[in-house]
Amino acid sequence: MGKLNKLLPAVLIMFLFIPGFLKAQHNIPDDFCVNFEELKLYNLVNAYRKQNGLDDIPLSKNLCYVAKLHVNDLHFNRPDTANCNLHSWSDKGDWLECCYGPDIYNNTCMTSKPKELTTYPGLGYEIAFWESVDAMPEIVIDLWKSSEASNDMILNRANWKDMSWKAFGVGVLKGYAVVWFGAGADAEEGVKICNTDEIAGKLQKTVLEGPDIENNTSGIKYYLIISSWKDMARAKAEVKKFKSRGFRNPSVLKSGDNYRVSLGTYPTKEKAVKAKSSLSEKYKEAWILKQ
Repeated sequence: MGKLNKLLPAVLIMFLFIPGFLKAQHNIPDDFCVNFEELKLYNLVNAYRKQNGLDDIPLSKNLCYVAKLHVNDLHFNRPDTANCNLHSWSDKGDWLECCYGPDIYNNTCMTSKPKELTTYPGLGYEIAFWESVDAMPEIVIDLWKSSEASNDMILNRANWKDMSWKAFGVGVLKGYAVVWFGAGADAEEGVKICNTDEIAGKLQKTVLEGPDIENNTSGIKYYLIISSWKDMARAKAEVKKFKSRGFRNPSVLKSGDNYRVSLGTYPTKEKAVKAKSSLSEKYKEAWILKQ
């Protein structure tokens, strides 16, 4: 018995120095949110899946947290050096450092991260993007469509044909963009959209949403107007363009002799202002119309 008592502290010390025991799951901050560019990339991926007869994927708070941690690590710490690719993680954070190298079949560096860092119960699979200028969701999705490996993962083809994605994470920072897929559902479904009170990813509505034609029959509303046209056909063409850029449901608002293109409809001025502040610099010319 005395020998056993001496052995137990030694065994405990040994386990404490195993790397996996030094890291713990993170508590996701209460103010965690996805920004406009991340929301747009999420919408573009789901729109592409829908074009191919596939269901939308719910947005996972846990996988979004992993994605945003990873783009920050990639941007600030650059673990993708030498033989390590974009799925690698540096030694500069509260996670296990790992190099995803030439052996693509040894993918635990990637797949284990959601369970290591969050309460997500399953494995995670990542697609990553980098360029020297700020990542634009439209360019990111086009590149992934042109890559057979990335395209197959998004559309559950080839090696992914027996899997059905139930959770989605997204992170965009500077020139980096990553998305994560999981086959297990996440109890933390839906993520707050930055600078709004809206929740994205529950497959219902997002901050940029509205009917095809708004007739103003339900009282005062506030609209985010991006352009105005005399010709209805031209306004509809603009709506089609914005849909292709990842907006869920841009709409046409008839106002007198004009047809205005709206990015969103809100019940209060405060909500409209918050939504406007979440737009990227590219859409800062949008203005709020009260009717």
